[in-house]
Amino acid sequence: STSEVSKNCVQHHYHDHSHEEVDELTLSRELLKARGGVATPFPVKLHHMLKCVEADGYSHIVSWAPHGRAFVVHKPKDFVTEVLSKYFSMTKLASFQRQLNLYGFNRLTKGPDKNGYYHELFIRSKQLLAHKIQRFKVKGTMVRQRSNPDQEPNFYNMPPLEDECDADQ
Repeated sequence: STSEVSKNCVQHHYHDHSHEEVDELTLSRELLKARGGVATPFPVKLHHMLKCVEADGYSHIVSWAPHGRAFVVHKPKDFVTEVLSKYFSMTKLASFQRQLNLYGFNRLTKGPDKNGYYHELFIRSKQLLAHKIQRFKVKGTMVRQRSNPDQEPNFYNMPPLEDECDADQ
């Protein structure tokens, strides 16, 4: 039935948060109440990595997509050997992908950002929003959802976002 098929497919419900203002004081109060555990959550480390890769000469391996709403690992093998251990305490691509899944990132399966990842709160010019991304509890269903390319958002129909460096000027 149609409902069974949709349950087994990735659901892409994208809301554009790029125009939201994030107040640092309010955010820090929210995080003090809500967070436990890690000092720097994975999405914040990931945002920092994407900010640094250009200066460090790794943007040919991993980078933001031009629109700033997704990132793409261009060279997975080089990403593992040159980037992953430098910015994260990981040595396997599967561990990185698991973290993306635990934080609710979706993979893009078609178009110019194929094999890229996005989360509606993970935006190039809004690093503070990354602090709001919640980690999911592990459900352990072991059923991998099928891709759903027809539902993927088209970020190229949205206004591109400027670089954080450009936004600071």
